[in-house]
Amino acid sequence: MASSDFLRHNINQHTVKNNKSKTMDKDIIQATNATIAYLEEKYPSLKFEWVKQMKLKDIVAMLSKQYPELTYIFGEPQESSFISPDGGFLFATNKQGERRIVLVSEVKRQGTNDARQKEGLGIQAKGTAIERLGKNLIGIRTIFKNEGFIPFITFGYGWDFREGSTILDRVLTMNEFFPLNKQFVVKDYLPFEPVTMMFREEPWTIEEMTELLIDVAVKAIEYRFVD
Repeated sequence: MASSDFLRHNINQHTVKNNKSKTMDKDIIQATNATIAYLEEKYPSLKFEWVKQMKLKDIVAMLSKQYPELTYIFGEPQESSFISPDGGFLFATNKQGERRIVLVSEVKRQGTNDARQKEGLGIQAKGTAIERLGKNLIGIRTIFKNEGFIPFITFGYGWDFREGSTILDRVLTMNEFFPLNKQFVVKDYLPFEPVTMMFREEPWTIEEMTELLIDVAVKAIEYRFVD
């Protein structure tokens, strides 16, 4: 885990470069900021770059280079279509110019029925945030199809994710039935490709998210850049 002293002193001192997003949750931004600061200190030979989104056409172009024999069959996305996870994409580049994504993160809140019940209001339908997550997860798994790791982590919280909720089974299904609240970065279980899905009813603190983001990014960096 990351140093508690480091997190305490750095969470509010750094800003993501070129952050133009007005909608990203502020807590995941602060956690990402602290993660970048930690990684820059731990890996001074690497250059880190954060981007909010990736266009689908760029993803297809990347896949075409990796799998030239399938170029003819890939679809052609619209110019304006993109994947934009809540925590963005963090790239690392080494001195040889090798550039790889080492962290992708999401944060999803779902479920207000506890508050609605207290107010005497009716129960609302469940599933919107999870459905959006599922769409992004398909694209992100595809991005890492040619890699031996997937440094993707989701933080989910809210009434719908309380213990015993059937909504958690939807998340479990998205994770190919691999357990939630457990870290999966390196592809040790092929052909399955589980990712890190952290879900509970209570909100995640910035400190908790930062430590987990650092853990995932470090595993990706150690796998890809460090012998």
